[in-house]
Amino acid sequence: MSLTDTPQTSPALLFGESDAMRYTNHTALVDCMNQIRPGVNAYDPIGSPSAFSCKFSSFKLESMQLTAIAMSPTTIDRTGVHGATLMIPLSGGIKYSVEGQPFHYGLGQGSLYLPENSGKFVGGSDGIHHLLLQFEPQMLEKTALAMLGLPANAAIDLKLENSRLTSLTVAGQPFSTVLKHLGTLIDLYQRDAKVLTQLGVQDILFRHIVMMLRPEVFLSQADLPRSTASAARLEHLCGYMHAHLDAGLTLTDLEAFSGLSARSLQLAFKKHLGCTPKQWLTEQKLHAIRAKLLRAEPFESVTSLAVAYFPNLGDFARYYRRQFGELPSQTLDRRQVGRVF
Repeated sequence: MSLTDTPQTSPALLFGESDAMRYTNHTALVDCMNQIRPGVNAYDPIGSPSAFSCKFSSFKLESMQLTAIAMSPTTIDRTGVHGATLMIPLSGGIKYSVEGQPFHYGLGQGSLYLPENSGKFVGGSDGIHHLLLQFEPQMLEKTALAMLGLPANAAIDLKLENSRLTSLTVAGQPFSTVLKHLGTLIDLYQRDAKVLTQLGVQDILFRHIVMMLRPEVFLSQADLPRSTASAARLEHLCGYMHAHLDAGLTLTDLEAFSGLSARSLQLAFKKHLGCTPKQWLTEQKLHAIRAKLLRAEPFESVTSLAVAYFPNLGDFARYYRRQFGELPSQTLDRRQVGRVF
C-alpha cells in the first residue's frame, strides 16, 4: 500500500481531508474497504494503474455511517451493500448496474439510493467525488413520522425496498449546499460523534434524506390529519424537555414525544411562550447551569458543569453573558469567594 498524496486535481473531501486514508494501489484499497464495508470484489483503474488514486474519510454517528470519497476513473464490482445507502455525488458521475437494472447518477442525474441487502452491482466512473450515507431504515421512518406529526405506530411508505435515483434538491435548494456547511461543522468538531449528535447533525441528515426519497409526501402534508397544541399539551412537552436538558434533544425527538409537526411546535411556542422551541430549551439550560454555578463545590469548574448541556463552550459563554450580563466564570468566582468568607 502506498500512502503518497493523490494528484493535485483530486477534489477536497467533504470532511477529513487533512488525515484521509490515501491509496495509489487498487488491490490494497479493496482489502481496506472490505474491512469497512464488506462485499468489494474489485476496483480496477481505467487507464494506467499507476494513475490510480483514492482517498476517503469515514466515521459513524449513532445510526448512520458517513464516508466521503474521491477516486480516479475506476470500474467497481461489489457483491452488494448491507445497509440502506444513499450515494450523493459532489462531482463526477457513475454508471451502475444494480441487479441488472441500469442507473446513471451524478450532478446532472441525481443521488442513488440502494436498499438494505441490495444485490450485486457493477459499474464505472469517470472520476468520482461523493458522500455515502449508510443508515438504519427504522430511524429514517421514525424521523419521517415525527416530521409529519403522525404517531409512532402509524404506517408510512418511504419505498425503502426500491433502488432508485433521488432528487439532489430539498424544497428547491441544492443539498450540496447543506452538505458543505455540515462538512465544515464535522471538521470543526473533529468528527466527534457525541458532540455532532448533540448538535443535531444526524437528525438534519435524516430529515433531508426523507425529503429526497419522498418529496411528494411533504408536498401533500396539508391533506394529513394534524394534532393541535393546547396549552396543557405544551406544558407537558416543556416538562419533558426540562427533565432532559442534557440529552441533546432534537426537533425529531420533540415531534415524536408531542405528536406535533415541526410547524405546529413552532407556532405553539410562539403563541404561548413567545419564542421557538430551541430558544426556550437554550434558556432553560442556561438557568440550570447558573443554579449549579451558584452552589458549586470548590473542585467544580465552569467546563465540568456546562459541557453536558453545551458541547461548544464558546457558544455557551456568549449565550450566558447575553442572558445574565456576566460571564459564567464571574458567577462561579463570586460563589467561591462567598465560600471563603
